[in-house]
This record gives sequence, structure tokens and C-alpha cells, in this order.
Amino acid sequence: MKKALKQQIVEELSKEFTNEVSVFYADFKGQSVKDLEKLRKAVREAGGKTRVVKNTLARIAFKNNGIEVDFEDNNVFIWGEDQITLAKIVTKHQKDYKDTFKIKGAVIEGEVKDAAYVEEVSKLPTKDELLGMVAFMMKAPIAKFAWGLQKLIEKKEQENQ
Repeated sequence: MKKALKQQIVEELSKEFTNEVSVFYADFKGQSVKDLEKLRKAVREAGGKTRVVKNTLARIAFKNNGIEVDFEDNNVFIWGEDQITLAKIVTKHQKDYKDTFKIKGAVIEGEVKDAAYVEEVSKLPTKDELLGMVAFMMKAPIAKFAWGLQKLIEKKEQENQ
């Protein structure tokens, strides 16, 4: 790979790997192109990006943002702003392809995290799920009040008969 191309890749990744995004990295040794394409599609639909990059280039890109990370073996990098959704996608892919895909860790909000942390993050509710919970909680008192009024009306109608 030519030096100019390497510099261009490092510049692109340095812009992408900021503290506002979460970057997950995993070993994909043994994954077929078809399997990786499934992962890429799911990540793309969630608004994220996926790329296989040389470890040295990724290390330099992180270092440009003040983050020290050490990588080994081949890695696929998955990044985006919605860390919970991406964590769910990555952990699901790991469960589907146990033998050929292994999460190694992540850089979340500028901090290096291990695979166990990624697993825990994947169990959290997404933003949409949280909004649904809030809407339900706001609706519940009104529904109970309406139910109580309906029962009161029914009781009054029975007394008038």
C-alpha cells in the first residue's frame, strides 16, 4: 500500500474515530464474505459504518484523537453514534457466528472497553425502547383515570335503573 493512500486512510479514520462515536473491533478470522456482508448491512441500516483496516493505521487514527489502543490479529471496525444499537448488532453477529467472529473490545466515549462491557451495553434498551417506556408511563395514569370514570358512570346508571 502506498504511503499517500495510508495517510488518506489515517486522515479519514481520525475524523471518524472521535469521542462522539463508539468504535467496536472484532476478530473476523474465518468469516466468509457473505457473513461479513450481513454484518455490514445491519450496521449500515443502523446508521453505522464497517471497515477492515490494518491495525497500525487504526492505532495511528486513535492516537491522533488521544486514545491509546493496542490491536492484535485481523480486525473489523464497526463505528457509529448509537452505541447500544451497534452493540446489539455486534453481539448478535457473535452469537450467530461463534467460531468465526469474536468481539475484542470497543472505544466508547474515548475510553477503551473490553468485550464484557460490550456484552453489557447490548443488554440496555435502545433510545426508541426508552421513549416507548416513557410514553407508556405517561399514558398509564390517564388510562386509569378514564377507567375509574367509566366504572363511576356504570355505577350511576345501575343506581338510576
